[in-house]
Amino acid sequence: MTELSLRDAQRLVLAHCAPLSSTTLPLQYGYGRVLAASLKSTRPKPSYSQSTRDGFAVPGVSAAELRDRAVTFRLTGEIAAGTLESGALAPGCVMRIMTGGMVPRRCERVVPFEDCHEEGERVVIPASALRRQQTFIRKKGSVMGRGRVLVSRGTRLQPDHSLLLAENGYHEVPVYRRPRVWLLCTGSELVKPGGEILPGQKISGNSVLLSGLLEADGTGCEVADPVPDEAGAIGSAIRGILQQEPDVLVTTGGMGPGKFDLIEQVFQELGGQVLYNSLRVRPGKATLFGLLGRVRCFALPGPPPAVRLLYHELVAPALRSLQGFSRPLPLRVRAWLSESLCLRGQGVMNMKGAVATLQDGRLVVRQAGFQDRVNAILLFSGRKKTYRAGDTVSLHLVGPLA
Repeated sequence: MTELSLRDAQRLVLAHCAPLSSTTLPLQYGYGRVLAASLKSTRPKPSYSQSTRDGFAVPGVSAAELRDRAVTFRLTGEIAAGTLESGALAPGCVMRIMTGGMVPRRCERVVPFEDCHEEGERVVIPASALRRQQTFIRKKGSVMGRGRVLVSRGTRLQPDHSLLLAENGYHEVPVYRRPRVWLLCTGSELVKPGGEILPGQKISGNSVLLSGLLEADGTGCEVADPVPDEAGAIGSAIRGILQQEPDVLVTTGGMGPGKFDLIEQVFQELGGQVLYNSLRVRPGKATLFGLLGRVRCFALPGPPPAVRLLYHELVAPALRSLQGFSRPLPLRVRAWLSESLCLRGQGVMNMKGAVATLQDGRLVVRQAGFQDRVNAILLFSGRKKTYRAGDTVSLHLVGPLA
């Protein structure tokens, strides 16, 4: 089978990750989810002509009246925000109105309080305020008419979208469902978190790492107990997981040319279709993507640094695509390297976990240390081995800036 570049592997993965079926959620729980259908306005915005200032609702005045320095009106009522019926203005009369109040019929403008002089039931308004071009009225439907698309299918819902939808009477939204993900870590040396560690054993750190990454991405997962490097045990575990009807299965360990690297063998024995089993990347060359029926399967190597990188580059984009994201791949940008580094080999893409920060308005990046929080992945084409501080480099942003 041909060894793929990272870009070709991403294309192949996404080609098998069309959006899943849709579900309906209460609007308040739709944040971060992707709309499965466009939603249209059910009413004009605003739904009534409203005042944009506290002031007086004023009828039209004649040209003769405007030749005077001021015009005197009779105050006949008050309109607060939320008043359902504001009536109509009689000639020569005004009403006190508050911001957001429904302007009465025959009202041509609102004049702010500070421009007027109130004397009991009389209101004196300068002619200059009545000639002003600005009316302080937001007309019904001036922002958006009825039947216009409010939020398009494929949009990831944000609070501003939810506000707009709520104003139009929506209390539920159709969204693509989240994929059901299962994790299986393989290795005879692995002990599940909280278990007793004997000499020669270690905690199944990949289950913790991947669970955290999936939780941070809003997907979550189910985690199977780690299994030893035995074909029967691995096959039994995978069959048990398949009975739970997952959309995605992620395994770690058991990939490579070694005697105990059995994942691909078991995958094929179970009837799996291998779509790739080797990438031109470092680390993570020995990795597999395939299908077990309708289940998308990622077999990642064992070392956690490689697992993290391949999760961000392959697994996370697949999960975003299944949820309807229009741009599932991580954002690629350029940054200044703050520390020199030397790569181990050439001729293959090298990926490094990194920390990206803003310094004096510039995006700066360095290779992540042992205790750093990775928020970027450095991408080196393999054409050269040494990079110096100050060089500009390519990276994928995979988390908030440090």
